[in-house]
Amino acid sequence: MASAANAARLNILSCRQVARLPRVARAQLIATPATGFRRTFTNTTARRAEEPPASTPDTDAAAAAAAANAVDPNFADLKAGNIEKLQGSRILDYAAKENGYLDFEEFVSTHHKVGADAPSSIPKVRAFEQTLKEIEEGPRAEKSSFWYDEDDPETNTNEHDEFDEDDITEMAHSKLEEVREMRHYQRLAIWELPLLSKLAKPFEPPTEKQVLRWRYTTYMGDTHPAEKKVVVQFAPDDLGLTPVQAEKLKKLAGPRYNPETEFVKISCESYTHPAQNKRYLSNLVDDLIAAAKDPNDTFEDIPLDTRHHKTQEKPKFPKEWLITEDRQKFLEEDRRRVGLEEYQAIQAGELVDGKQAINNYLVKKMEDEQRKLEEVVEVPKGGAAKPSTWASKSGKARR
Repeated sequence: MASAANAARLNILSCRQVARLPRVARAQLIATPATGFRRTFTNTTARRAEEPPASTPDTDAAAAAAAANAVDPNFADLKAGNIEKLQGSRILDYAAKENGYLDFEEFVSTHHKVGADAPSSIPKVRAFEQTLKEIEEGPRAEKSSFWYDEDDPETNTNEHDEFDEDDITEMAHSKLEEVREMRHYQRLAIWELPLLSKLAKPFEPPTEKQVLRWRYTTYMGDTHPAEKKVVVQFAPDDLGLTPVQAEKLKKLAGPRYNPETEFVKISCESYTHPAQNKRYLSNLVDDLIAAAKDPNDTFEDIPLDTRHHKTQEKPKFPKEWLITEDRQKFLEEDRRRVGLEEYQAIQAGELVDGKQAINNYLVKKMEDEQRKLEEVVEVPKGGAAKPSTWASKSGKARR
């Protein structure tokens, strides 16, 4: 049994040295101090004497309406849907009073003032804006807390109703949409297209001043990169130039001149819009005409190069083969003469008929086969025919 001195000694040593335990992160909880007296030893649940009722949206709205009615009797007829707006305005007024303003409207009017006449300083305004931001965003989540949990993006899924076999498939919907589109254009063709006849204009041939032919590309109802391309065609002889100037213009056009049609064809698709390409071609034609009219050099000593244009000669029907009256009479007499010669050869047996020769050969072959089948094998009188030498030898070989 340990003595009292040893027990006292152990107590003193334990008080001097603190036990080293591993630190465990604990959750930061907001503890609410108890207002009532708590019993030391009890086996029953502690309850508050007067616990307020649970807060509900109806009670909160009623309390806000009562507070508003107490401040201003004009709010007595306020609708229930405007209770939240009233609470928000009162919060803004309260925050403005804490920062030195009478209400929120005074803060707004002061905040929009610019210059040295503004009664509030910039730090004060920033502090008030920070307060409004905190009220709007609410309390921040403490990521270091044990109970903090991030939102799972996979849970934010769109919930659809289950398929109850009461609808058609996706492919059928696509086909139905195609049918609707075709019917739409059919209605336009029946009801709208006849109205375009009112806008029809008679054809007017181009005048002498309209020597340029422009061509555009348009894809109805669709956007295509080829829509920006513009093509211009013109004949050098229609520009009112002298023969020397027109010949010089053909030489300047180079491979864009077609000697077969005598047209110059130039296209452009370097710019984004067709109007820009048309403007470029118009300026280019003006430059060609100005260069052709330059009298310093007429290019008369340079021949026109047409090697770029490959001409394909198309065979024409010979005139000698055309059917005339004399040709028709000659052909009829020739056919009559050839027919008479064939008839005379058939009568004399000089002409061989191929079909008749083949038929005679087939008939003769069938007669020979029939004669072989009708032949009877002769049997000698002494008895059965002896087996042939080949059969006897083959029999010995089998044994």
